[in-house]
Amino acid sequence: MSTRPRSTPPTQSSHDRAYAVGRRLMHELRPDPRAWSVNGREVVFVAGFDLEVDIGGFLTIDLNDGDLNDGDLNDGDLNDGDLDDGDLDNGTRLLVQVHERHLAERSLARVDVDAEVFSDALATDTPGAGSMVRSASVDMTARFVEGTGRVLGRLTPDGLVAGGVAPFAQAVMASAAAVDIASITAAAAAGSTALAVGNLVQAEVPARLRAAGFSRHTFLCGQSGSGKTYSMGVLLEQLLLETTLPMVIIDPNSDHVHLGKLRSTADLNRGRERPLSKRDEAALRRRHADAGRVVVARRGAGADMPLQIHLSDLTIGEQALTLGLDPIADSDEFSAFIDAIHSLGDVRYGIAAVEAVLRARLDEPSRRLAQRIVNLGVGGWGVWAPEGGASLVDIGADWRVVVLDTGSLEHAHEREVVSLGLLGLMRRREQRRSVLIVMDEAHNICPPAAATELGRAVTELAVWIAGEGRKFGIHLLLATQRPQKVHPNVVSQCDNLLLMRVNSTDDLRQLETVFSHVPAPMIAEASSFGLGEMLAAGPVTPTPLRLRMGSRLTPEGGADLPTDWAKPQ
Repeated sequence: MSTRPRSTPPTQSSHDRAYAVGRRLMHELRPDPRAWSVNGREVVFVAGFDLEVDIGGFLTIDLNDGDLNDGDLNDGDLNDGDLDDGDLDNGTRLLVQVHERHLAERSLARVDVDAEVFSDALATDTPGAGSMVRSASVDMTARFVEGTGRVLGRLTPDGLVAGGVAPFAQAVMASAAAVDIASITAAAAAGSTALAVGNLVQAEVPARLRAAGFSRHTFLCGQSGSGKTYSMGVLLEQLLLETTLPMVIIDPNSDHVHLGKLRSTADLNRGRERPLSKRDEAALRRRHADAGRVVVARRGAGADMPLQIHLSDLTIGEQALTLGLDPIADSDEFSAFIDAIHSLGDVRYGIAAVEAVLRARLDEPSRRLAQRIVNLGVGGWGVWAPEGGASLVDIGADWRVVVLDTGSLEHAHEREVVSLGLLGLMRRREQRRSVLIVMDEAHNICPPAAATELGRAVTELAVWIAGEGRKFGIHLLLATQRPQKVHPNVVSQCDNLLLMRVNSTDDLRQLETVFSHVPAPMIAEASSFGLGEMLAAGPVTPTPLRLRMGSRLTPEGGADLPTDWAKPQ
């Protein structure tokens, strides 16, 4: 019977033993989580890698006099009166949001290690031939996390009390618990209705936005595939259910045409941890029904009203732009157009009526203008209401939401005419009633440089509304894939940023410049956002929040093309 020889543990060299001791020392010398502040509002902190520190995440800081032991200060270190009772806030807890973090390194120079001294701690085996060397020197570099943050307020039994504190030299820091983080979103309800849009990314805490914050212009940005359209739907649903704010939605992709009806019971409960009870579902359906009338204007079947206007619903200048007329370069035709309009009197008219008047005249400018209408094909656009027919301006006041399904129009010029009519109507309206104008794919409405005179007129109206509209109760919610595709004078007027995944560094730098009130590292994080993740900042939230959007309550409109071409043959 053979026996296996007992294996002899390999002998450690002095260098290996010294290196192991060095690693042990680095572990012992790792920094404890500590924070300090010179003004009581911004903090600087250090921490080891075992503490979760996310940009936009939350930490708590304990201010207490336990950090100063009896031996820390000698009698001569402080004179009487150097510290008074307010200098050390015993028991005060602060909530801090991380604005920036980075890897920090600190060289510990060369540490001479006597291997024998640490032999009991290292559990070494019988020394070998190399044990003649009693000590060695190793290079050591300590790595840890440094960062900065902002004090959001003091945590009390009654919740978060906003504001800073007195400066402090050193305080204990820890990750914030969910109950502490929840105090931030609770602040969203202070003085405003709270919109439940999902959960925070850092903790399973409901994310709420301040409805009153949408009285400022809002910019929603996210590249294709980030969940931008879905998230827009969640926002619109919450505004519909929780506020009385009227909304006009320019919807080029038919994404929001079902905002007036709720999903089926099975769809409402899909993805929920706890399905809605029958009572809760019935209450939700009542609230949705009571929220107000949702009108869908589109061309074709299934419309609550046709997406059409009369030519006379536009100003004379806008009508001329529709016909491609310049008052200087086309002075004769422009004059003939004005005469034709005046001859129609104070009635509503369309392209057909104007063309009939022009053809009845024998002068050359009238003939040329009639021919221009034919050549441009303007009279055949489906956007024109028939003589005596209803127009968008006839919608009255019995509505809560109007969805303009501009995707049902065939030509870009028709969509420009509708946008021109709507924005012009908003500018000229006499009643100063608050309204939210939602521009999905806003780059189609107000690009930096429009290709046509008609498009430039639409952009000019959008720029005017962005700069002056709030005085008339007009608020904007713009959505686009890239900030550089929207006119800068429109983006710069937005106070709220709703940012989803954006990979372009140029786009992120532009957003950092325009929304300078948002910490730049938070914006830079957008390149790593997952599907449905969003950074919300501005008047809609007490502090910038990274959140994950919740479930839709209404069916999504529109649809991506199927990818059957990618399936195996």
